[in-house]
Amino acid sequence: MPQAGSKYFIPLLAAAVWNIFFSLLGFFLLPRKSTLFFSTITPQVEFLSAPPVWYAVLTAGIGYGLVGFKNHKFRFFITIGAIGKTALFCFTWYLWFNSVANTLAAMVALGDLMWAIYFLIFLYQTREHGLL
Repeated sequence: MPQAGSKYFIPLLAAAVWNIFFSLLGFFLLPRKSTLFFSTITPQVEFLSAPPVWYAVLTAGIGYGLVGFKNHKFRFFITIGAIGKTALFCFTWYLWFNSVANTLAAMVALGDLMWAIYFLIFLYQTREHGLL
């Protein structure tokens, strides 16, 4: 039975939409995406533009939606999401400080950091279910 009445349902559904939106942006605007977020094409940018990265983002988004329906199941999506979003934030801001990523990319990465913080709070508040 879905836990739509849970206080975590709407935020986790929003996290799912966030990831699915950006994965679709990555898939369908692949040629434009690089110029939209990056001023220079480097090997790091090529890595971020690779389709497997966007498949992972899409899969994570679907996973966040699943956790929204069943807070105690599929929690590994949230655990891995907190780690991945923090890593993406650090990596993107590194690129921003080196003038490779533009301000739009840095702001999107800041949004991912806010989701990572929410995920850590969620994991802490629901720790009776474990990390995974």
